[in-house]
Amino acid sequence: MMEKTANVMFKKKWLRQSINIFLYGSIKQRSFMGILFQKKVNRCGSLQDCVRLAYGTFNVKPQQVREEITELLGMLAADKPKRILEIGTSGGGTLFLLSRVASSDASIISLDLPGGSFGGGYSSLKIPFYKIFATQHQKIHFVREDSHLPQTFQVIQDILKGCKLDLLFIDGDHTYHGVKKDFEMYNGLVKKGGLIAFHDICYTHETACGGEVYKLWRELKKCYPHHEEIVKNRKQGWAGIGVIFNDNLSSK
Repeated sequence: MMEKTANVMFKKKWLRQSINIFLYGSIKQRSFMGILFQKKVNRCGSLQDCVRLAYGTFNVKPQQVREEITELLGMLAADKPKRILEIGTSGGGTLFLLSRVASSDASIISLDLPGGSFGGGYSSLKIPFYKIFATQHQKIHFVREDSHLPQTFQVIQDILKGCKLDLLFIDGDHTYHGVKKDFEMYNGLVKKGGLIAFHDICYTHETACGGEVYKLWRELKKCYPHHEEIVKNRKQGWAGIGVIFNDNLSSK
């Protein structure tokens, strides 16, 4: 079973890399894809339009349950976060949607591990395309490094320049120790009243592939009573978003 699952993951990663090379392999192709997508974005009149666009664009489609990410976006839209850190960007769908609910002058950081085992590792060829996600005065920073390294943490601090995050979205390493390290390293960068969100909090049998976020979430929700679970179906076997409201976490 473990070997079969590993083979499936390898094939998906190979397919994703092949598509990236085909779509973004030349400056001309990247320019065309960007212009086409930007025209579609400009026609969006609402957040729901943006969600439909993301899910209707195969190279941007979020690896999220649509109803779950839509509910989270609704929570964020009211306050329009100004500083966002997403750990684990993968295909960029969630990054795009977060930019739609962020403030018009937001600073958004994409932290993603090249060659990551959990859907991450987007090619550097895609960065010009991802830059299109930013609205006129927004700035998207791309940090293609291991989130667990001290030097990566320092890079994030340098980008923030002493400011605090409004949203920390953790969707990178899905092993128990990996996601725990992301939480412990970066939660101190979140402002009081900010949000810390985890993707894939639902129980899954795919623990051989590192699907252990639910284990940490079970621990955290006991420690932080002000939390919310966004889950469409408790039996869906993947996804689910857990949100901690940063009322009592340490804030430097």
